Order: sequence, then structure tokens, then C-alpha cells
Amino acid sequence: MPAPTMLDRLATGQPGVLTYGVTPPKQSWGADRIVDVAGRQAERIADMPVDGVVVYDLQDESVRTSVERPFPWEEPLDPVDYAYDLLADVDRPKIVYRCVGRLPEQDLADSLERIAARGGATVLVGAASRHQDTTMRLSDAYALRRRGHTDLLTGGVLIGERHRNGHGEHERVLGKVDAGCSFFVSQAVYAASDTKDVLSDLHLACLDQGRPVPPVLVTLSPCGSERTLGFLRWLGVDVPRWIANDLLRAEDTLAASLDACERTFRDLWAFARRRDIPLGANVESVSIARAEIDASVELVHRIRAVMDAG
Repeated sequence: MPAPTMLDRLATGQPGVLTYGVTPPKQSWGADRIVDVAGRQAERIADMPVDGVVVYDLQDESVRTSVERPFPWEEPLDPVDYAYDLLADVDRPKIVYRCVGRLPEQDLADSLERIAARGGATVLVGAASRHQDTTMRLSDAYALRRRGHTDLLTGGVLIGERHRNGHGEHERVLGKVDAGCSFFVSQAVYAASDTKDVLSDLHLACLDQGRPVPPVLVTLSPCGSERTLGFLRWLGVDVPRWIANDLLRAEDTLAASLDACERTFRDLWAFARRRDIPLGANVESVSIARAEIDASVELVHRIRAVMDAG
């Protein structure tokens, strides 16, 4: 009998799923560079102990904040095209994000059809801000998926920082489960406290309601410079002052970041194991800096070792 795939494990609520998250190249890079980047990514992934690949769909989030974006916005390739054309040789299941706010309904329907046909999963993401002009709401996207793609494994986004203010992120998660989500991927995590709060409240709510806790993949993102740190914070990631100080004052910021990410995951892994919460991890590589890319590969191996140790 074949071993369960990543999608099987997410659908049945098993812990220990490990994915590698990548962003599609920019459209402006040109065909030769895009093919080269995809080839090198495929080679790296082939040697990694990961269960699947997450391909992000990016949207310009400048409308979310008045703070200037640390890196200029450039339109990326379509994530579905990148996942199934340029990364076609990657023999791991793929989770493809779709930012639904800017998509016409037919475009989203076509994307879901293609992802389903290739044996993948999707994560549906709403608008970056309520002030953003949109063509589709997240609730509309869930309804479209229910009408024609009920067999497509679908996930949602979990953001621990939102829980700190209103203490309602676990309720958003359960609402998305009711709308058809089977698993969740967190925003990048540097401080375990907010994520623990969400997981604890989610766990207790599920116990009270007699329902299983959905799998959560905690995203870990290596940071090698003050500029990358600024970008993480611009995206809304909480990097506490003491961690930022440790990173920026370290002799090797990237090495200190790897240690911080591993410590955070060890803490969350032990927390989840004690409560039978099906936790996994998503190590992301969203930088074009070679050192940060190499660090993401090292972090994958570290996280796999934590999981294998039980």
C-alpha cells in the first residue's frame, strides 16, 4: 500500500508535514533568467526532505499601510504557470496560493481546475486591506470552490498577530473550515507567543465543539540583513525588539536568524505535541540573496530533524 502523500496527511489531520515555500520570478526578469532560476530551484528542492512545495501568489500590499515598501513592487509570474510549467519536474505535491481580490471569477475557476487536475492543493487569500479595490471577496471564492471544485484540498491563512488585538483568529480559522478549508499556513513567525495563543484557543474551541483541530503549517523565514528584517515587519510579521536586537548585533545575522527560527519551531512543536495539535512547518525562501536561499535549505534540514526526533 503506497505511503500517504502530503495532501493525504493534510486532509486527515496528521502532524509533521514539512513544505518549502517559493515565490515566482518577476515578469521583468526575462525568459532566460526565469528558466535559470526555476531550474536551480527545482534542483534544490529535489535534494530536500520536504513533503511538498508552496508556491506563493503575491499582491501589492502597499494599500495596507502608509509606510514605504522596503523593496519596490514588481509583478511576478502567475503562480499556477510557475508551479506546473516551470517547476513541472519537481515531483512533490504543490500548494498554490491564489490572491482572489484581483481575479475575475473565470480566471479563479480556471486556476482551481488546473490545480485540481495536477493533483495539487490551493490556499485562497483575500484582499490585503478592506480599502483595496477588489473583483472578488474571499467568501465569493469559497462559494465558487464549493460549486465546482469540492474535491480540491483547500487551505487558509492564519495570522497570529491578528489574535493579539481581537483574540478572534481561532474563530476566523473555524469559519474558514466551515467554508471548506482543511488546513492552514501561518504568516512568518518569529515570536511563538501569538501563535501559541491562537493554537490554544483553537484547540479548546475544537474540544468544546467536538471537532478535530485542522493542521497548521508554521511558516519560518530566514533573515540575513536589516533590510530583510524591515520587509518582514512591513508585511506585518511581529519580530520582538529583543530578537531584532540579537539578530542585528550578532556577528552573523543569518546564523542568528536560523537559530531563532529553530528555537521558535522547537517551542511550538513541543507545545502542539502536548495537545495533539497537528502542527507542521513551511520554510520559505522569498529572497534572491544566495546566502538567504542557502540558509532556507539548511533550515529545512534542521526542522526535519526536530520532527524526526518526535
